[in-house]
Amino acid sequence: MRTFALLLPHAPDRYTSLSDDENMEIIKDYIAWVERLQANGTYVGGYKLTDDGAKSLIAEKEGPRVYDGPFAEVPEVLGGIMVIKARDWDDAVEIAKTNPHMVHNRRIEIREVHAV
Repeated sequence: MRTFALLLPHAPDRYTSLSDDENMEIIKDYIAWVERLQANGTYVGGYKLTDDGAKSLIAEKEGPRVYDGPFAEVPEVLGGIMVIKARDWDDAVEIAKTNPHMVHNRRIEIREVHAV
């Protein structure tokens, strides 16, 4: 089995106007998905990233420069990361298609992880 990261972007304001009940319904979808994948040994782990910003470092002649972000003009932010096991790319894509993020946010980026 190979390891893949599912990167879960969303619009910066995606969840700000939802009620607690609406947010909880979305969270339940993700929990159910994770439990299904845990049951068959496919789910490795995941993290919800905080909404309070990010830092970007860019190497410059004088040394690394630090930028705050994400910025309001950015069309999306990285909301979380989930790591799965899959036989190959096709299998990873099929698993990602079942992720509730495809319903609630409509886009997932898949990256293969080099195991160490």
